Formats: sequence, C-alpha cells, structure tokens
Amino acid sequence: MPRTIKLWPQWKNIWRFFTDKSSDWKPKALAGAALLYLLWPIDLIPDFIPLFGWLEDIGFDVIAAWYLVHATNKYLEKEK
Repeated sequence: MPRTIKLWPQWKNIWRFFTDKSSDWKPKALAGAALLYLLWPIDLIPDFIPLFGWLEDIGFDVIAAWYLVHATNKYLEKEK
C-alpha cells in the first residue's frame, strides 16, 4: 500500500524543526526556495505552455513538501 504524506497534522512538528537551530538547514532552504518560486512571477517553464508549466510548478512544490516532511520525521526520530 503506498505511503501518503500527511502534512496537515505535522504543522507543530514542522514548526519545531524550523525553529530548532540544530536541525538541518537544507530542508529549510528548499522550503523557502519553493515558497519563493511559487510566488515569483517568472517560471522556468512558462505557464502559457499547456500542462508542462503547471506540472513544473506543482512538481517542484510537491518535492519540496515531501523533503520537508521527510527531514522533519528524521529530526523527530533523532530527538527521541
């Protein structure tokens, strides 16, 4: 059975991960870059190209969200 990312219930843990100075900086930087890329008006693949422009936006954000949740879970396991 495929695993799903449950992002919503983990907001408190993600916040703890972000505010802890000893946690890894790479997921924090990727999440910030994904947020900036989502808000930035210039894309690598313009949105007027059907399907590919939207998939590129969604794909980058999904990968960043997955990496952030994965890093948060590793952080929580290490914290135990």
